[in-house]
Amino acid sequence: MMKVKGLLFILGLCVFGMLLAGFISPQLTMAQDVIKIGAVLPLSKAAFSQAGEEQRRGLLMALEEINQSGGVLGKKVDLIIEDDTGEPSVGIAAAEKLLTRDKVVALIGGYSSTITFAQLNAIQRLEPFVAWAGASSTKVENEFGSKKWFFHYHPWDYHRQSTIRDFLYSLSPRPKTIAVAYEDGIYGKTSRDYVVKYLKEKGFEIVFDERFKSGSSDFTPMLTKIKKTNPDIFYWVAYAGDTTLIMKQSKELDFNPKLFLSVAINFAQYKASLGATGDYVAGVDVWIPGMNLKESEKWLEKFNKAYPGRVPEYWAPLGYTNLMTVVDAIKRANSTDKDKLIAAMEKMDYASPMGRMTFSKSEEGGLHQAINEQIITQWQGGVSHVVYPANKMTKKLLYPTPSWKDRAK
Repeated sequence: MMKVKGLLFILGLCVFGMLLAGFISPQLTMAQDVIKIGAVLPLSKAAFSQAGEEQRRGLLMALEEINQSGGVLGKKVDLIIEDDTGEPSVGIAAAEKLLTRDKVVALIGGYSSTITFAQLNAIQRLEPFVAWAGASSTKVENEFGSKKWFFHYHPWDYHRQSTIRDFLYSLSPRPKTIAVAYEDGIYGKTSRDYVVKYLKEKGFEIVFDERFKSGSSDFTPMLTKIKKTNPDIFYWVAYAGDTTLIMKQSKELDFNPKLFLSVAINFAQYKASLGATGDYVAGVDVWIPGMNLKESEKWLEKFNKAYPGRVPEYWAPLGYTNLMTVVDAIKRANSTDKDKLIAAMEKMDYASPMGRMTFSKSEEGGLHQAINEQIITQWQGGVSHVVYPANKMTKKLLYPTPSWKDRAK
């Protein structure tokens, strides 16, 4: 017994000496006590940053909950967040750093389809484990959806645009003419291709069909052209910052379609930036706080404690779910081995704040798709409500929209 103790003492002295000499890195020994997961988010570009910050809030909520519960596999989770700054080249560099230098076991997060496509194209040689919350363009799905290592949460464009089609077809009186405007990235272009195709198949007339530069400081010329076509519906695909300006300038021009309709209009600053100008606007979305979901109510209690007075956009629960499901897969796999993680993720059945979350095959060849259903919401009196489909409705749609002059009465 004394010999064993003596050997352990000598071994301890050797290790200590190697640490002092620099043969064993203190960082390496610390790294063995954590499981690293990397996220890339847009945190500093105006048009993207609101969604990026919301996702970050959700991720940090999940991280705190995970580590307060003891982490996973007996280790703390170290979440390394990188800012893609809204630029593909920066996004590529961030993903490369996380995978090759930081040695993360999973790459998560994401937002822009354009940046996502560039990132995945650059890192696919590594075949990393990717659980991606963002990107909706089917250009991403068609290129990477069939990769065994790629898991995707956000709905694809056809999920969104088919919901727009079905919603418009359900309206009474049914609209006839539609103006379509879209941002000039692959997100906007792919969305446009699907929605125009779907709408024409249902007999709607497209009276305007043009792209615009996301982040522009003036949409007046475009809106003036659209106003001249007198559309029943004005539908645009854009980011949060664009939507705010489009609505303000539509009011200035006294542009009065029967319905303003867009994408993801429930961002955090919507009400504060638009006030009553934002009422009556409808949009296709994934989730809002007012949905009747048990897990959503529980999650909202946690969110309100973490961020009092703030109304979350869907990117917050999506970010939370993104990290929680990856850590859940690590726990069930009892490993961070990539193949074991993939097998565990394929069997995922998680009660998320956005509803039950599983992965299944998607319509255009993706192997692992989580969310495939959308809702239509409308702002009424400063509150967002679900107005479609009927089985999820919390308020009846206000349609047609009163003119700006009638609103002021």
